[in-house]
Amino acid sequence: MRLAPRRAFGIATAALLTLIFGATPASAATGVGVVELSDDGVNFASSYPGAVFDSIAWLTPGDSQTETIYVRNTGSAAGYLRITMRDVSFSDTHYADALTVTTSTPSNAGAAQAISGASPCLVTNEGVLVAAGQTVPVTASLNLGDLTGTQGQGATASLSLRFTLSDATPGSLPATHCGNTGTTIPLTPTTPGSGSSSGMTATGAGTTSALPVPTPSPSPIVGDDGANTASDLTPTFPAGFGLDPNSWRLYQEYLVLILFLAVLVGAGISWIAGRRTRKDADDV
Repeated sequence: MRLAPRRAFGIATAALLTLIFGATPASAATGVGVVELSDDGVNFASSYPGAVFDSIAWLTPGDSQTETIYVRNTGSAAGYLRITMRDVSFSDTHYADALTVTTSTPSNAGAAQAISGASPCLVTNEGVLVAAGQTVPVTASLNLGDLTGTQGQGATASLSLRFTLSDATPGSLPATHCGNTGTTIPLTPTTPGSGSSSGMTATGAGTTSALPVPTPSPSPIVGDDGANTASDLTPTFPAGFGLDPNSWRLYQEYLVLILFLAVLVGAGISWIAGRRTRKDADDV
């Protein structure tokens, strides 16, 4: 079947325009450069040496940890830096709501983002233009906010950060867009048992799913007749609490002073008694 001359001309023109102007450049989706990272600003590599934070288990409410990650653009063109939080796993929802991540550059301060908000990713900083060959320091902070009562006790969490350089306009991608390019590094060590039924993984719009973990209850102490004995009245102390008489402060060094004062008092009493005896003798 032959096409009409005008129709054939229109198709050829459209094809030519597509070749000349094209659609969105592939680099917008794949990134414009290869990201290299460093923990000291001197030695760079495509992977990061270990986790950024290695002592997350010691965080208590109000504590924070901060480290600097150096990002270098090894490509031949400038690109916008985009940092996303991903691979989030946690064992307690209250803990995940209180644990926040902040990533900032010298020219762009990021906002604190709760790890529970990753669904499954969450942007923590974007918009800084990094020139070819340029290095930008990124300050990553981990903060644990207030928790009520026993909320979050014994909880664990793990997550990663992905660094991407792209020519996509900052803000054009959804905040929860993960992307398929860039360099991913663990922000915290992998939580033991993460991904099992005892852990929670960020899914959907900040929701979580997990199976409850039962807490064993201690068996009551009863006598032979089934009645509670005096041992039931023994107070129960929290784990790690103990009384060790060997560690008590008894101030033994003051015993010598007490003996010295006793000798002085005894000598004083004897002197006073002697004077009264002599005085009575003189009166007679």
